[in-house]
Amino acid sequence: MYTCKKIGLSGGLKQVEQDIGIERDRPDISGQDAVRLWREHEQGRDGALETLVSYNREDTVNLKTLAETATERLDEQIFVG
Repeated sequence: MYTCKKIGLSGGLKQVEQDIGIERDRPDISGQDAVRLWREHEQGRDGALETLVSYNREDTVNLKTLAETATERLDEQIFVG
């Protein structure tokens, strides 16, 4: 979050992803949905856990891309710019 702010990016993860051009497979699922999906899984709803794992996997993959992009931009600002 702090690194993103240093390079002019703000907002939550999804906003920052949009700002740097990362697309999601399931843009319709939010953090609130993740909580709901976990509760539905606990109640035995078929497919809830698979959807939640998919959402969390996408967060993880996108965070790696975001970290790489933010690091490159910060490096350019400090050492090149």
